[in-house]
Amino acid sequence: MFRRLVVVPYGRMQLVDVTAGPVERKFGIATLRLHTAAAGTDARIHGLTPTEAARLRDRLAALGESQSAGL
Repeated sequence: MFRRLVVVPYGRMQLVDVTAGPVERKFGIATLRLHTAAAGTDARIHGLTPTEAARLRDRLAALGESQSAGL
């Protein structure tokens, strides 16, 4: 019913986190969260497989580090 698109620049990411609560673990899925210094930023990707979530977390963290190294 509702859609929300949040764009977080690589240079603004401070933490990329993978979580899976009891219900998510039962269904074999996980949630990827992007944290920034802004309290209002709530970027999440729900419904990923744990393997895909970990791969995406590692990729985003690497891209964020390369962007901040250029500053």
